[in-house]
Amino acid sequence: MNVQENEKVGIGRIAADLRGKRIADELRSAWSLTLLYRVPSLPFVWSFARLGIGPMPVTGVGLFIALSLPFLAWGVPLSAAPWAVVVAAVLFQILDCADGTLARVTGRTSPAGAEFDLFVDMVQWACLYIAIGLLADRTLGTGFGWTALALVAAWTRLFARMLRERLGGLDDADPAPLRLADLPIVFVSGLSGLFPFLALTGVWLGVAATLLLLYSLLDIGDALLPHLRP
Repeated sequence: MNVQENEKVGIGRIAADLRGKRIADELRSAWSLTLLYRVPSLPFVWSFARLGIGPMPVTGVGLFIALSLPFLAWGVPLSAAPWAVVVAAVLFQILDCADGTLARVTGRTSPAGAEFDLFVDMVQWACLYIAIGLLADRTLGTGFGWTALALVAAWTRLFARMLRERLGGLDDADPAPLRLADLPIVFVSGLSGLFPFLALTGVWLGVAATLLLLYSLLDIGDALLPHLRP
């Protein structure tokens, strides 16, 4: 799609991407990401389309932001470091939503782009976890103990994602109608979009790092459970 065709991509067409089964499924598995970042990403998508910027460069900028998170947590003065991490992490999430929407509305989807987006997404979670561990150690004066725990949490989350990719299959089927008993699971599974704000928990940063590990362990269980049922 050339620049002139991109200029025809209006905000209505972009907003239409929020409708359909894909977003409904996302609300069941990652409601906070959808509500907090996907809606604010729409003006970014419109701007990128008007400028003729493709999804891959947007994903590349996201990779740079993701890699900056540990450096912001460690190198910025402690009074400002938590806010620097939060702003960068939120910006990443908005761009992460924007690149997929941009690819769909401009017809630039590709297997290579999807793989690159997945890789950058996993890099971001690992870097965010490490950043929170570094902030905990700086705030609490604990050497690198919390950073080590955050590294374990990051590895565990990556392992959970690998399990989902390897096992696959069941996620392609239409999900069963949502029941009242499913709401606690939906709520917990969608909390990850709030993780950037854990950087602001101050003296509770050690607890935040521990929660990241527990959440990653739950993620492994969630990936395995459907395959253990008859």
